[in-house]
This record gives sequence, C-alpha cells and structure tokens, in this order.
Amino acid sequence: MNHLSDIRIKDAAPHIFRRPFLFVESNTKMLQIATFFAIGPQIYVDGIIVIDEVLKRPVGRIGSKHIISSILDSGYPAFFQKKASEIMDSSVIPLETDSPVKEALEVFERTRFAFIPILTKKEDKMDDLDDSFKVVTASLAIRDILPLIVKANLNISIRELSSQLVSLDGNTSIKNALDYMLNNGIRNIGIRQEGSAHDDVTSENSEIKSNLPGIINDRKILEFLLSHDARTVFRKNGIAGLADLNIVDNLDIISATTVKSNTTVSRAAELLMNIHNPCLILEDNEKGRYNHVITPWDIVMKTLLGGRSNNYISYVQ
Repeated sequence: MNHLSDIRIKDAAPHIFRRPFLFVESNTKMLQIATFFAIGPQIYVDGIIVIDEVLKRPVGRIGSKHIISSILDSGYPAFFQKKASEIMDSSVIPLETDSPVKEALEVFERTRFAFIPILTKKEDKMDDLDDSFKVVTASLAIRDILPLIVKANLNISIRELSSQLVSLDGNTSIKNALDYMLNNGIRNIGIRQEGSAHDDVTSENSEIKSNLPGIINDRKILEFLLSHDARTVFRKNGIAGLADLNIVDNLDIISATTVKSNTTVSRAAELLMNIHNPCLILEDNEKGRYNHVITPWDIVMKTLLGGRSNNYISYVQ
C-alpha cells in the first residue's frame, strides 16, 4: 500500500482544509476545552490544538483522554480551573500540506496520539526554510484518512485487522469502567446488558443478536462527567461518587454496528466515516459470540503502515 501512504496530505484529505480549524490558547480553562468534546454528534472533534498566544505556534494537543484523566486527578470543581498548558500532550509534531500521509502515520504510531496540526506556507512568503512563515490551517486525525481507503476500493478482508473486543457487564460502576479503560489503553469497550428484549425469543438469529453488546467510549463518559447529573454527584460525594453509578443506568450506550468478518477494508472504512460508528463489531461464526472489533486505527494503520493495534488510539480522536 506504499502508493497510498506516499500521497500528499493535501491530496489525500482535502476536506480538512474546508472545515473550521479548532484551537485553544495555552491559558484556556478546562471548561471551555471540554465543551468541544462533549456536545454530541452535532460536531465531532477528534482533538484540539493548543496554540501559544504569544508565538502563535502549536505547542500541544488535547484529546478526551487528557481531559478525563485531569478530572479524575484534580477532582470537582478544581478541574474546571485547569489550563490547556497543564493537561496537554506537548509532543506536538506539525506537518505540512505537502507531507506524505506516511509521515502522519509515523507520528501517530510514535506518539500514540492520532491527531496532528497541519502547516501551510503564507502566500506572500517563498522561503520554505523558515517555519515562522508557516501557519496552522488545519488538523489531521486518523478518521480523515478513511476516505482515502474508501476511494482505493481495497478488497482486503478485515478479518486479520480486527482487535479483541473487551466487554464489561452493564452493572459495572463508571469508576471501575474508567479505571479499566485507562489502565489498559482501551477506548471502545463492549457493554453486556442482561434482560435483553430478545431473551424470550427462541430463533437462532434472535439468540445471537441478544448477545450483541452495546458500546461505550471515552467520549460518552466525558459527556456524562460534564453533565448536570454528574456535577450533582460530584458536589455530594466527589469523584468517589462514580463508584456508586453503574454504566447501564447512567451512560448513553451506543448500539453496535456489526459486519461480517469477510467485509472489505474499504467497505468498513466507509461505515466508520459515519461519526455514529466509533467502531464496528465483527459477527463471529461461532453462535452468539462477538469477540472482535474494528476501529479507524485498525483500518488505517494496519492497511497503510502495518502498525500495531490499540483500540484506544483511534481518537483522536
């Protein structure tokens, strides 16, 4: 797939230059930053670039994981006063519009954060050697490369690209779910719900579907952490109150989208372009089993770079 990874970013993902470029300055407070990630499907933000207010250069990146970790570490209401500079990932490596896609993928793999700023040369300057003549005009996330995979019409099966799906019981506390996800580097996690509406149906297909888990991810958890209900819990019991709240009664669980294990990479990429599909679950040949998941990271990194899989990396964001 070298020919795809050699395509320039401006040709592989031209749409990133047509959308608003979102950034915050390094002294921006947590509440404003977190709002970008927690306002639902109206706007899907993979990450935020942090710009130095004096130098006007990118100095960091923030994803939902950074915000969640800060909330857990700082407690309520102190986390609202944290600044971007205090929670950001400072390993920001901007690329240029003419950079090949593979350079972006290498940054994703090296930093384990699939989101980077893209620099464009000022039109009135011709010196490519001076970075002060370049400005950030866009950001590139791993999801932005999915259209390239779709357009390539690749017939590779996703069977070998998938990752193991980890599932928790719906009665697991939000605190335990968060600890598990953060400690094990998992972004999308399956949620098994007892008492399914299909439990009294005896057909083979219904029995299989009744075992299909829902999905939660860091974004859904962040939406809850910033909600009125969560703040009420925090005022009363602090962050420790999350141990008394279970997943199924408090989080917006995503209905999983399933695909056959012989689905092509390009078809899976097309489905993942829908922001309502954070991942896809593979239908296992073994009756009633859903053991594997496919994410944008799996699709892009394993197809174009042969990268390692970790289903928390796809945020990016």
